[in-house]
This record gives sequence, C-alpha cells and structure tokens, in this order.
Amino acid sequence: MNRWTPISRDELEGLLADQLAKCLQEHAEQFARLRVPFRTASVMRGGVNESVFIVAQLGQVAIYYEDVEEGFNVSEVASDGSLITPGFEQWTITDAIQHLLALPHDRVRSEPATARR
Repeated sequence: MNRWTPISRDELEGLLADQLAKCLQEHAEQFARLRVPFRTASVMRGGVNESVFIVAQLGQVAIYYEDVEEGFNVSEVASDGSLITPGFEQWTITDAIQHLLALPHDRVRSEPATARR
C-alpha cells in the first residue's frame, strides 16, 4: 500500500504548467493575472490542521491545490491566511479559474451574504 505524501512545490509547479499548456489561451491569461507566488495556507482536514498551496488570488478568495483530493479548489482566505471555506472538488486549474471569476464578491460558495455579516 502506498503511503500518501503531500505534493511538493516542484511537483505542483509541473502539474500547473501541464494543465496551463492544455487550456485555452484565454484561461491561461486569466490565470496569469491572478497568479501569486506559491504560499501555504492552513486547512482543517478531519480535525487536523494541515497545509495546502495557494496559487492564485482575487481579493480575499484564492485558488489552492487540494493534494488529498488531487484537484484545485476555491476558498475565501481569513486574515491569518487560513482557508475559511475549503472544498473537496477535483477541478482542473481551468475549472477553478472559471469558478473564481463567477463568484459574487460577497460570498464564496452558496452561503447567503447575510450570514456573513
């Protein structure tokens, strides 16, 4: 049985480059505008605090790579840098870009804006 290990920065860079090479130029350009230097963010997984890499950000919402699910996700980022609304999707970078750009400015998932006030 293989033991799971977190994705390395170099592995993620390679994965991202592969996916960007296969996506539409429009999506690659959108990602280039949103891209940030990789940084880690805390995420709770099964009651354990672990880390993921943020790869892009728009305001307080980031695209990060969920290496357990092996896909990109979108989450709001707290002031301490942790993820507020982590997901479990297995999106490509193109899917994540489209979801990020489609989000209303005052919410991340389906949470009503009034619940955040």
